[in-house]
Amino acid sequence: MTKDSNFSVLFMRDDSDVKTYRVSPRRLKVLLWVAGVVALLMLIALAVGLRSFVGYRALLTERRDLESSLAEAQVNLERLGNLDKIQKSQGNSKEPGAKGQADAKAAPVSAQRVFTQVNTGAMTVENFRGQVNAQALNITFDLNNRASGALSGDIRLLLLRSDGSLIPLEAPAQDLSYQIQRFKRISTSAPIPEGLTRREALGLRIEIKTSEGELIFGETYALGN
Repeated sequence: MTKDSNFSVLFMRDDSDVKTYRVSPRRLKVLLWVAGVVALLMLIALAVGLRSFVGYRALLTERRDLESSLAEAQVNLERLGNLDKIQKSQGNSKEPGAKGQADAKAAPVSAQRVFTQVNTGAMTVENFRGQVNAQALNITFDLNNRASGALSGDIRLLLLRSDGSLIPLEAPAQDLSYQIQRFKRISTSAPIPEGLTRREALGLRIEIKTSEGELIFGETYALGN
């Protein structure tokens, strides 16, 4: 092949004439080089895009975890603030005389139950929501079984008043019984005691027992409006 020779490229269809294109070796090399550079740039862009996508997914997951942690911390701060109000109200509710002395002796027993956390690790309560209206207390939360096998038993709900006393709530029995492998959503409604105002309903204590009567969870939560 001489230096000025060209490559002939033929394009042919059955229903048309043959078309011939002549390409010089230099132009063919440039074309192949450009195609190679474009392919390399596409591979680089694909790798960068994939890495950015993976990084975005990791950042999104981290953000969701952070938001969940912040929400949980906010709930805990609200609960602690309300429990602090209970302690202060108990300290200010003592009256002189025989009745005041009797209340002072009884208060530590109630307070001990209110502030005692029970968690054997077999069960956790998450996503608690408690809303009080004029007639009832609406409650929802998630039960998560952390034990190796299935668990069954009953749940007890106790309304915490601003004076530190605990009042058992009457909710449908079928709503407060559980038998789960891993997860169960609890949703129920209980009438509030007659004459109790919204401001007096300070919190709700959840106590979970197994079918054998063992207390495996006990926690006091703040109530929303």
